[in-house]
Amino acid sequence: MRQKIIDNYILDFYCPSKKIGIEIDGSQHYTEEGMKYDKIRTEVLETYKIRIIRFTNEQIRKNFI
Repeated sequence: MRQKIIDNYILDFYCPSKKIGIEIDGSQHYTEEGMKYDKIRTEVLETYKIRIIRFTNEQIRKNFI
């Protein structure tokens, strides 16, 4: 798993055998503009049959370190 460019987007992590994209979201993803962008981005990636799983930076800090 590593970053992967698909269409015009870079996935933080991508597992091609499972078609799963993992995104680590910072605060910019929770603005109105960020949420609209992520919605469109997810819809585009889903046309490639990729399932997107999102974690916040805080979830990573608290649970993975």
